[in-house]
Amino acid sequence: MISTLKSLQESLLRELPSQGKIAVGVSGGIDSIVLAEILHRMKTPLVILHFNHRWRGAESDGDAKWITLWAARRRIPLIIGHATTKGKTSEAQAREQRWAFFAKTCREEEISEIWLAHHADDLVETFLLQLMRGAGVDGLASLQVRRQVCGVQAVRPLLPYFKEELLGMAKSLRLKWREDATNLSRDYLRNRLRLDILPLLSTAVGRDVSKLILRTASLLATENDYWKSILPSQWPERASVKELKIFHPAHQRRWLRGWLQAKGVTDLSYEDVERVRALLTHLKPSKVNLSRGWHCGRRAGSLWISEA
Repeated sequence: MISTLKSLQESLLRELPSQGKIAVGVSGGIDSIVLAEILHRMKTPLVILHFNHRWRGAESDGDAKWITLWAARRRIPLIIGHATTKGKTSEAQAREQRWAFFAKTCREEEISEIWLAHHADDLVETFLLQLMRGAGVDGLASLQVRRQVCGVQAVRPLLPYFKEELLGMAKSLRLKWREDATNLSRDYLRNRLRLDILPLLSTAVGRDVSKLILRTASLLATENDYWKSILPSQWPERASVKELKIFHPAHQRRWLRGWLQAKGVTDLSYEDVERVRALLTHLKPSKVNLSRGWHCGRRAGSLWISEA
């Protein structure tokens, strides 16, 4: 375990910015406590950010009080955000509120990076969730060590480590943490994947599929980086049909998705991109509807985008 802890410390050092403080998102769970504690022991300038989703009533408030004491004992600045309403919201709403708090606080505190404690198990679960939604490579490789989110650089240095390894580190450092009872509830799809589906798959194939999925996700993340390196850094106002037609279909999809997103089209589905791609070869229709009231059409050998 000492070698694993040393390996983590070395990887954290490689990711740390040369100057300035960083924010660390801390829920109180074992993963975020391990990350924050090790960074603190490395004498890293920190600001702890905790968002109280208010999902679990007194338990959620208890997490916030526990983290307040934890940060105070270490003399680490702490900023707590709160959900606007009590009770359960969707995971998408929770994430939106949490990131609004993170982004706003980082701007106010002049912090460019927020470090998060997502680990290998989170990556594997996210991969399977995205796979079941029919996601492309962007979705399957969505959890990366570094990624820009809401104008803030999100850093996830624990992605190579499984929770079992983090548990060993926590015990070796004699750390305490908060347990979230909802992690054992099968009301949530992510929990069912972790508690039921992944063990079943591992038993069926006779191998730990989590490690296989982690490797696949890593390969796809590298593929994703390659595509980003060859796509335009500055997107044109209009897209040339003639130039796009000579591309391989995979290149067309990547190019069109990047172009549409750069122009402000959000919530793009596979069907959206395919409808736009059809404009390259089909004369009719010459205009298609996209998500959130956007339209894409073909005129005089070019594709254009407009918002309703």
